[in-house]
Amino acid sequence: MNTLKTSLRDQVIGVLDELPPEGMAELLDFALFLKQRLQVREALQRRQLKTASAAHLDGLIGLVAWGGDALADTEGLYEA
Repeated sequence: MNTLKTSLRDQVIGVLDELPPEGMAELLDFALFLKQRLQVREALQRRQLKTASAAHLDGLIGLVAWGGDALADTEGLYEA
């Protein structure tokens, strides 16, 4: 472990030792939140995006009209 990480770890443990049990529980909650947020960010970075050409997207214009019956529009789109 590098010295900066060790120093930060020691500081966190020092603060933790001074907290009452309620504060320890709150700190644990926050640490778990940070861990979850990091996992979500990593998952988003691994996600691959599907791309489509502009010509393909142009073909989608006008398939569904504004307003109207969403169910009928969907059935018409998928039954065609």
